[in-house]
Amino acid sequence: SAEVIQSRLNEQEGREEFYVHYVGFNRRLDEWVDKNRLALSKSLKEAAQKSSEPFVGELAEPERKITRNQKRKHDEINHVQKTYAEMDPTTAALEKEHEAITKVKYVDKIHIGHFEIDAWYFSPFPEDYGKQPKLWICEFCLKYMKLERTYRLHLVPGCTWAAPGGHLGTPGDVWGHLKSNISVYEVDGKDHKIYCQNLCLLAKLFLDHKTLYFDVEPFVFYLLTEVDRHGAHIVGYFSK
Repeated sequence: SAEVIQSRLNEQEGREEFYVHYVGFNRRLDEWVDKNRLALSKSLKEAAQKSSEPFVGELAEPERKITRNQKRKHDEINHVQKTYAEMDPTTAALEKEHEAITKVKYVDKIHIGHFEIDAWYFSPFPEDYGKQPKLWICEFCLKYMKLERTYRLHLVPGCTWAAPGGHLGTPGDVWGHLKSNISVYEVDGKDHKIYCQNLCLLAKLFLDHKTLYFDVEPFVFYLLTEVDRHGAHIVGYFSK
């Protein structure tokens, strides 16, 4: 079963959509669906057929109880979040506030480079950008755009082919067994504020709990890129 959270008119697709949360599943599976996928009620005939079907496994052995340590390991592996009752009052209050702010994932997809990727979580893109079903992102400067036409025009002059900041060389310079087409860049948040903010907004689409969005100046970012004749394509990063 699923819970309908919100509705919207998707102007890019020209259709009405509903944001649903699948009960009992992680929030990253929440999605916008067409109204044709919603079954808000069932007929009495269907309900009667369901109730008359035999219950398979009714006589199966009772589920084995697990220890507290086993449950903790299971929850860590499967990213099962604690309930509010399991948290201390301060943490529970902060978690409720976080959930209220990030409950609806407006940006459903991004197009970056040659890839179209489904977003997992809410990210606080500013103004109208944060309400778009799909964003177009330049993989080199990480500028985000609402329209494909704007994105194509942005690429025509030729965006810088690599991340800003200092090139630290290739890991192959130190570890010879790694490919030489892998390069690492050091980007100072103080010197390249907009780029680092865009990087954090992009990362937030795939991280539920991330608080670093705009205050990037105290941080240094290290980007791992894969280089070909078209440029240095970002693969991952970390900051400190």
